[in-house]
Amino acid sequence: MKKIIFTLALLVATLLAGAQSTVSLTIAGLPDGTVIEAALGSTHADEPPLASATLTGGKATLTVPVAEPRMIDFRAKGVPGTLLHLMTGQGERVTASVAADSTESDGVTYYMGKGEQVYDSPLHAQYMMKLGAFKKFLEIYNGAYHDAYRDINRQINAAYAAKDSAKMARLRASEAWKEFMACDAQFFNLIEKRYNELFAENDSTWWGPFMRLDVYSYFTPENKADYECLSASAQSSYYGRLLKELVDPKGLKGQDYPRFSVLDANGKTTPSDKIAKGRKYLLVDFWASWCKPCRNEIPNLKACYDQYKNKGLQIVSISLDRSDAAWKKALKEEQLPWPNGVDRSRIADAYKVQSIPAMFLVDVKTGKIIAEGLRGQLLRDKLAELMK
Repeated sequence: MKKIIFTLALLVATLLAGAQSTVSLTIAGLPDGTVIEAALGSTHADEPPLASATLTGGKATLTVPVAEPRMIDFRAKGVPGTLLHLMTGQGERVTASVAADSTESDGVTYYMGKGEQVYDSPLHAQYMMKLGAFKKFLEIYNGAYHDAYRDINRQINAAYAAKDSAKMARLRASEAWKEFMACDAQFFNLIEKRYNELFAENDSTWWGPFMRLDVYSYFTPENKADYECLSASAQSSYYGRLLKELVDPKGLKGQDYPRFSVLDANGKTTPSDKIAKGRKYLLVDFWASWCKPCRNEIPNLKACYDQYKNKGLQIVSISLDRSDAAWKKALKEEQLPWPNGVDRSRIADAYKVQSIPAMFLVDVKTGKIIAEGLRGQLLRDKLAELMK
């Protein structure tokens, strides 16, 4: 009996050890002590880290739990950007190198990987042959024609910033601008044609739904055909199920609203029930500093809040910023007069947020979501109806 138990324990340990990928990274351009995280990529969700390791001597080794092929994104903890986009699976022992290319926008530093080299990963080699190489080609193509017409673009941008409509009209009538626009059209025509071909070639396996998730930034119900054209096995795969949820969201109207705690700029957390206490309606608003439509909606939210705050309306804004600095800078600029915080506990996932701005109106008495997707005039009309 002891021998049987020992044999079973050894078998289980062996299986568990195999359900992982070991990735040894060499990263240039980051200081030692930087924590490198590995998280699921191409899921269209804010994924928590699956593994982490501290960079020492420019190297870090991460053991990533994966029982099936998965896209894994490697990033520097607390810093936006992806250092390495790696397809891997159980049993692989991958060696990779990459350089961290830092860029700044609005005072926030982002790290993006460049010059990556991946070895000993048959799955990543498959990814590159099927899709990755074409994506790299598009980056080179896009950069080449933008570089070739950099001067006319610079002039157009300067005229736009100066609000010089006459100069804008002259520049857009120039041969240089017409040539640039022709290159632009050719580029996007190539993208559409080739991606559709690649999707069709892989729609009988999990690669089909994965490719769409990897390529597209967001989905709407209009993308249902992207799911319906897949084979039954592709639809039932991990990436097929993710795609189904994105193209055919069930919505939350009529359901209990997912409770959460808001982490504010001072590091204090407050439960949503406490924020809503004593109010009739709670508007849960998802936004981010980099989202122009979100920030364009803020004056409308302020007007609604001023009109109805004494009649029972409460708003709570939840930022999806990865960078605390960018979020706090936006807070200082926008001066939101209602509770707000940053999402560090996957609140957006509980609400199945795919794109922002995303708003959910809650009846505080029942705890039910009574409307979603409201903004602009639709939001004003709904509040006017409720506040009669």
